[in-house]
Amino acid sequence: MSSNNGISRREFLRTASMIAAGGVLMACAPATVAPAAGPTATPAPYVKGDIRIVPSGVQLPTEKVTFRWLDSGDTKAVFWKQFFAKYQEAYPNITVQYDGLPWNEIGKIVPLGIQNGNLHDVFSIPQGITNAQAYTEGWLMPYDDLLPDLAEIKAKYPPGSFVEGINVFDGKTYCLPHATSKRTSTMLLYNQDYLQEAGYDPSANVMTWDDYRAAAKKVTENGKGQYYGVIIGGNQLNRWGAVVRDLATFAGVPTVGSTLDDMNLLTGEYNFTTPEYIAAMELLLAMRDDGSFFPGYLSINAPQARAQIAQGGAGMILQGLWCLPQWKAENPEFNWNTAHTPLADPANVMPLHVSVAVGTEMWIYAKSELAAIAADIMHYWTSLEGQLAWNKVAGVSDPGYMVEAMETASDDPRELKALETQNGMYRVGPSPLIRNLDVAMVNQELRAVTPNFNEVIQGLMAGQIEGVQQQFQDLQDRANAELDRAIKAAQDKGANVSRDDYVFSNWDPKNDYTEADYAAA
Repeated sequence: MSSNNGISRREFLRTASMIAAGGVLMACAPATVAPAAGPTATPAPYVKGDIRIVPSGVQLPTEKVTFRWLDSGDTKAVFWKQFFAKYQEAYPNITVQYDGLPWNEIGKIVPLGIQNGNLHDVFSIPQGITNAQAYTEGWLMPYDDLLPDLAEIKAKYPPGSFVEGINVFDGKTYCLPHATSKRTSTMLLYNQDYLQEAGYDPSANVMTWDDYRAAAKKVTENGKGQYYGVIIGGNQLNRWGAVVRDLATFAGVPTVGSTLDDMNLLTGEYNFTTPEYIAAMELLLAMRDDGSFFPGYLSINAPQARAQIAQGGAGMILQGLWCLPQWKAENPEFNWNTAHTPLADPANVMPLHVSVAVGTEMWIYAKSELAAIAADIMHYWTSLEGQLAWNKVAGVSDPGYMVEAMETASDDPRELKALETQNGMYRVGPSPLIRNLDVAMVNQELRAVTPNFNEVIQGLMAGQIEGVQQQFQDLQDRANAELDRAIKAAQDKGANVSRDDYVFSNWDPKNDYTEADYAAA
């Protein structure tokens, strides 16, 4: 087994410079939230899910300061604008500059801020740069000296939340995650009226692959050209890989998200030629040949497919729970429901896997002089009260990590059941990068094979290529050759890494892979 060595500064700077290569960042107007006046009336009684400022015990500055926060916006922006308004009301001396920006802008701002020594106090690490790289370069500040009750806070997280090499470095904690990583994009979402008419109730009885195919065919027959059994955003390439991968994983072959897609870390071999992957692909082809797919599925994207379901164009889609708030807002009369992804054998189910149980987004800048404010805010955000408030805003689209806080994510029993089903689909799996940081150098060398998994599936579905076994074998051969090439290139640059780093012989895929398992590997 290869040992952990740091990533060279040369390699890191090469990565950072590529990310920032989009040009010099132009000055942009900060989204500053002005301090609000102090409350003039007695606050209303606390209601679960309300945002309120709760003292953490952290000593905050008393002089006038400007605290800066940078993330990717979206749902987070909705929450933080509400929170920061109340935070400034509680602490009039603190002005918050909140910048919720697209990832490509973050990829420019962060390297430039590091270079100039004036990065935001709290920030998101740009895509394409690993947490380990950011730590190695000295970008990050740990929480250990900021929160006296850090051990108590961490104890509330699920197993696999704090892992050396991901959010813990040299024994210190550098990130307090807030949201779960257990978010599937292949939940069965369906038109309840169509499925009931066809004689199926997926929410009561998990669909087998045979049920899924038969139901799609029956719904199509009932539709008589007006609606069809299934739909997918077929011109959005990642949808194909997600569907085949998850169908095959549940059928018995493990793969771990956010590691090396489609690799079995029990064996260190790619999964493309396994019976499960081939059978999942053949299931989709059979449903295509049945005529069960919505016409034109190869030319629409995922949002368009989602909209067609709500408009009555198809009966079923394998997608994520982020569809549900959209349907409720835009198509309130649509009678939808959710269920587990169809299973090859409900009596023998392999879980899906993530490499860490929770997301790791926000980090404190190592040179921040206002880290106490960051710690105070994160103390709230990761508490039960903070999680309840977050879920009230984020809903089922991006739920927090605490299962007991899910009650504010929705008052719709269908959504709450969907969250419970989704959470039960997952276990924490191993990660080569966690065990050996030099794997990051391999990741930097890896180039996408062409055609890739998504493109091969799309080509098979379109009839542009034929022969599942032949095409998947070719893909397996090309993926293996590219991984071997990338490993050799990394070795030539000093990485202590090999194919052995992709084998975890002590992994039981039915259970979480823990820090103790890493230590014993």
